[in-house]
Amino acid sequence: MGKIAEFISKETDIKNESKRMTVLIRKICLSFLALSVFQLLLFAFLLHSGRGITLWAFTIAADFLTFYISYHSTKKVVLSVFISQKILWITASMLLIGWDGGFQFFLILLIILYSFGEAGYNNKKLIFNFFCFVLFLFFLLFFKGKTGLIDVTGMERVIETSATLVFCVNVAFVATSFSKASQEVEEKIVNYNKQLEIEAGEDALTGLKNRRNTNAFIRSLVSEHDTFSICICDIDFFKKVNDTYGHEFGDEVLKAIADVFKKKQSEGVYASRWGGEEFLLIFPGLNGDDAYVKTFAIRDEIKNITVPNGDVSISVTMTYGLSEYSLHHTMEENIREIDEKLYMGKESGRDRIIY
Repeated sequence: MGKIAEFISKETDIKNESKRMTVLIRKICLSFLALSVFQLLLFAFLLHSGRGITLWAFTIAADFLTFYISYHSTKKVVLSVFISQKILWITASMLLIGWDGGFQFFLILLIILYSFGEAGYNNKKLIFNFFCFVLFLFFLLFFKGKTGLIDVTGMERVIETSATLVFCVNVAFVATSFSKASQEVEEKIVNYNKQLEIEAGEDALTGLKNRRNTNAFIRSLVSEHDTFSICICDIDFFKKVNDTYGHEFGDEVLKAIADVFKKKQSEGVYASRWGGEEFLLIFPGLNGDDAYVKTFAIRDEIKNITVPNGDVSISVTMTYGLSEYSLHHTMEENIREIDEKLYMGKESGRDRIIY
């Protein structure tokens, strides 16, 4: 079964050609072949009708031809051949068997198939749909309640049931194929939007949250009236690092520090890149004293970082401004206070925590 499915799903010989519609037509052709073989046996051994045998023999040959060219032609050619031969088949079936055979309803299948198979919204679809509508009305006016050229007395229900079954199977093929395609596109759009959301909330270099995401997180903590503390930290003499070793090495230093902060996230610390060489840490649920203890441990880890640069390894320090967030002040006022503490730490020698 696996090899049969692989054969049916095989690409065409035409380059850059979508196979979805071609594979769908192959499946429909196989279902029609099953119907044709059944009807051929029915007309040969039960109805003994030469005309019926001829009709279904030609139908089998036409479906085999469509199936064959699907491996060597474009989707447009395969679709055109399939629709053309099915319109002829429906017309011949109406003449020979009549309205009760149920073959007129396959016009609906052709409308659905052409609507999905022909790209875009264009006049061709309108013309084809109108043609099928007129043809259906013609069958309704001239064949409704009348018998065909072949006497199928006693077998009307069998013929109609088999045709209806194949019609339903083919509609299911079409619906499944194109609903799957629609779901795949929808899933790609959803995943792409999720990726955009992630990128919009993360710093591209370090992978930490960015300022926009951080501001939103602070507002959420304020709205819940939680106790929390904030620390803004800045790499000491980072300009000198960039000037001496280059900006690429400076980026490596930023990523190394960010890796330390990422590890702290498992301990409940919210870490973000605030801008440039500045980082912002949030300690949810911790007052200033408890946050100071955490910050002190982080300071020691940062000092122990060594970033390799050729034959040497470089270490850096950071200065920290820390404050317990005051719900009586605005976010801007709280951030300004922490910035001032950071500035005090820079002015008083760096590599320290001002709380």
